[in-house]
Amino acid sequence: MKNRIIFILTLIGITIAVYVLQGFLRQAPIVCVNSGCEIVRKSPYSYLFGVPVPGYGLVGYAILAILAFLRTTSGKLNKQLLPWIVGIATGGVAFVAWFTYMELFVIRGVCTWCAVSAINMVTIASLSWIEYRNNK
Repeated sequence: MKNRIIFILTLIGITIAVYVLQGFLRQAPIVCVNSGCEIVRKSPYSYLFGVPVPGYGLVGYAILAILAFLRTTSGKLNKQLLPWIVGIATGGVAFVAWFTYMELFVIRGVCTWCAVSAINMVTIASLSWIEYRNNK
């Protein structure tokens, strides 16, 4: 059951990442409940090695979605894929922790979509850790 929830959460993450990324690529304003999204988008910290930060989120969520889908559809790969999901989701939490720190203390603006995505990734990681612990 948790794996299906993880899969649904990855689809939500993909949707958020695509929406925010298109704002970067088109240099268009991102609809947000505050002005933080534009402050963050226009910051030099919104690019990492020349790639917009939402691009990394999109790749991470896509990989997690594929792994969660494969776990749901393949009984043979179920146990082998869970550690990968845990590892990638934990890496995602480390990434959003860094970016949230940058938003709060360096950029001094909070993007609502980034915050929702961060909560989403923490939820995915938490669920995957719980499932990993329960499947030992």
